[in-house]
Amino acid sequence: MSISVKVQKMLWGRAAGRCSKPDCRIDLYEAETEADDPTLVGENCHVVAESDDGPRANPAMPQDERNSYANLILLCRNHHGVIDAQVGEYTVERLHQMKAEHEAWVRQQLGFDAAKQFDDEQYAGMIDTWQRLAHVDDWHEWTSYVLGGGQPNIRTEVFRDLEELRTWLLKRVWPRRYPALESAFENFRRILQDFHERFRMHAEAVGTNNEWLMTRKFYNINEWDEERYARLAKEYDFHVDLVEDLQLELTRAANLIADRVRQHLTLSYRLAKGHLLVEYGPTEKFSFHQVVVQYQPEERERQFPYPGLQAFLAERAQRDLHFGEATEP
Repeated sequence: MSISVKVQKMLWGRAAGRCSKPDCRIDLYEAETEADDPTLVGENCHVVAESDDGPRANPAMPQDERNSYANLILLCRNHHGVIDAQVGEYTVERLHQMKAEHEAWVRQQLGFDAAKQFDDEQYAGMIDTWQRLAHVDDWHEWTSYVLGGGQPNIRTEVFRDLEELRTWLLKRVWPRRYPALESAFENFRRILQDFHERFRMHAEAVGTNNEWLMTRKFYNINEWDEERYARLAKEYDFHVDLVEDLQLELTRAANLIADRVRQHLTLSYRLAKGHLLVEYGPTEKFSFHQVVVQYQPEERERQFPYPGLQAFLAERAQRDLHFGEATEP
C-alpha cells in the first residue's frame, strides 16, 4: 500500500520540507540550476517498519497504519540510514518525540502558514479520491478496452466509479487557492460527463455477472434493409470514433491535472510513474500503439481546453491524436 498524496503533503508541509533531526534540519530540495529542476533529497521514513522484518518492525500493526502520517517522519537520506542502522538508540518513542519537536520548531521559528497548509492538505485529499475513482493507477489497462478492437467496452466497476466521480467533482467545495489546478479538475469533469453519457447511449451489459459494458453493434438488424443498414453503420462508426476521441481527451485532461499538481502542490507527484498513456489498435497493419496524449501549449493556455461537445466535434481533428473528424453521422 503506497503513501497517499494527502499523507505526503501533511508530512512535508508540517515539517517545512526539512530534515526532522534537530542537529540537521537541512532543506530537502537540491538547488535549482539553469539546466535542471529542483530535486527531492528527502525521504518518507517509517517509524515502525513498513515490512514485518524491517527496523522497529511490529507485525501486529495493520498495513494501512504503516503508511499513515502518524507512522512517518521526514528525514534526509543520510539520517534515514542512521536511524535504521541504530534502532537501539532511535526507538519508536524517540522518533515520535523528534517529529513532534521538529514540527513545533517549524511553527515557532519559520512563520508556518497554517491556512496554506490546511488548503494544501484539502487539495491532496481530493487528489487521492480522484485517483481512486478514475482508476488512475490502472489507466492504461482500462482505457485500452475502450480504444481497442473498434467496439468500446469497459468494466462495470470502472463505469460505476466514473459515474460516482462525476457527481463527486461537481459537488466539491474548492479552497480557491490554486485556480489553475481547480480549472484542470473542472475540465476533466466536463469531458467525463460527455464521455460517460455517450458511452452509455449504446452500451449493454455482458458477461456471466454483467461485469462488462460493451458497445452494442446497433447496425445489426433483424430484417435486411440496405439503406437502413448503411445509415446505422455510419452512425455506429461515428459513435465509436467519438467515444474513443473523448477517451483520448479525458487522458489529456488527466495528464494536465498531474502537471498542475506538480506545479502547485507536490513537485514529485507521479514523477516516477510518468505520464498516463493509452494503447489503441489493432490498426490496418494489425499493430498496437502506445502513446502519451497531451494538450499543446496553446490549448493549455485556455481556462478549459475542452470546449464542450459540439465544438469538440470540429476541433478534435486538431488534437495530437484523433480517430474521427465528422461533426455529425
